[in-house]
Amino acid sequence: MRLLSRGRDVFTTRAAVLGSAFGVLNYAYTVDWGWVVALVMAPALVVRVFWRTMPGWLLLAWTTLPTLVGDAAAVTQSAYLVVIIAVAVAASGEVGRADLVALVLCLVSPFFVWALQTNPWHRGIGSWIWSAGLLLGWVLGRLVGEQRALIAELERTRVELAEAAVAADRQRVARDLHDVVGHSFSVVLLHLAGARVNLASSPDEAVEALRRAETVGREGMAELRQALVLMHRGSGSAAPSGLGEIEDLIRVYRDAGMRVEAHLDRDVATIDAAPRIVLHDVLREALTNVAKHAPRPPEAVIRVELDERNVTATVESPCAPTAAEGSGMGLAGLEHRVTAVDGEFRAARHHDRWTVRARLPRRLPHRPTGRT
Repeated sequence: MRLLSRGRDVFTTRAAVLGSAFGVLNYAYTVDWGWVVALVMAPALVVRVFWRTMPGWLLLAWTTLPTLVGDAAAVTQSAYLVVIIAVAVAASGEVGRADLVALVLCLVSPFFVWALQTNPWHRGIGSWIWSAGLLLGWVLGRLVGEQRALIAELERTRVELAEAAVAADRQRVARDLHDVVGHSFSVVLLHLAGARVNLASSPDEAVEALRRAETVGREGMAELRQALVLMHRGSGSAAPSGLGEIEDLIRVYRDAGMRVEAHLDRDVATIDAAPRIVLHDVLREALTNVAKHAPRPPEAVIRVELDERNVTATVESPCAPTAAEGSGMGLAGLEHRVTAVDGEFRAARHHDRWTVRARLPRRLPHRPTGRT
């Protein structure tokens, strides 16, 4: 199969070498003027190597007609070995109508010599043997052509999969950057809004709000740089440690002016790392959306509950009168992450409340890594 595996051009070259060897054999067994037939046939396969667009019917005519003449006159004995190679080369390419006609004529050509009754070899079993050999050459050529088409299809599939992997990676990077930047700038905007409101009446509170906005902005830039470094290294983000991380996240939004009512199970740290990361992402994205879209002043109710198998996180907030359901980048990314750990995600409006709910497994199943 090594002969077939590298494409039709390599096959053609090697077939030309083999056909040239058969041509030498044909020349050695010629009689009388049979050397002229051998000389005419000799360059056909070599020309085909350099003339890649050479029609198949022309190659077949170039090798078959001299063979018919030589065998009918009984001056050649093994010229059909060259024709068999030519049939394989012609059948390995795109076969048009003229090529198909030429292939069929080649297949039955030994019986033309048999009909003339001039060659004792062909009058016996010779015609059947040569015809069978031509048929085998045709089959070999079709196998080469089909394998070449399969290799081309596999290459196209490989390119498509590589492009899909790049696109998926870009989407993942976009989601991660959206989460980091969106969270930080939502908090900064809340502080800036508070500073604008208090600028005239409470300058000290306005200054404190601006200071907090600056602090959160710097932390956001630091998180962004860390995320870029981790992405460059091909690593994921560090896993939140548990309840403390969630409480710190809520505190950031409370400090920015959001009213957050939190009901948190104390056993959050006992769940696996992957669901814990996703839980943190769900809460962060939900609070970011509250800061962006909820009526002023923004408020939210968070519940994190655990049972024996699952952890359920719910974030409820008032809806603005003009709010509409959608599937923004943040929510789409959350749904992808939740389902990736065999969880369930839902974000929907119910009357005047917007609810984000995620149910995650406390433990991920241990999948065997060995071969079966």
